Amino acid sequence: MITFGTKLKHLRQKNHLTQKELGMAVGFPDICADVQIAQYESDVRTPKEDLMKLFASTLGVPVELFTVPLLSESREYEAAEYWKYELVAELGDF
Repeated sequence: MITFGTKLKHLRQKNHLTQKELGMAVGFPDICADVQIAQYESDVRTPKEDLMKLFASTLGVPVELFTVPLLSESREYEAAEYWKYELVAELGDF
């Protein structure tokens, strides 16, 4: 699975923000804003729900981009496809 930190870094860079700029935008003190973002991007820290929502809002994306697991290996896709078709009646339309 692709981690929260990888997603955060990608979206930050896509928005042309430095770690310090993103950290300050979500309310971290400017003296440590970049260090705190670096810790989230390296998955040393995991944000609580309110901070995750703030990251999403600041980066202009739905919070689900952070919370819904993102598959990264072929075996994960194969398992997802299997369960999608096995449970289609329970899951509803896609």
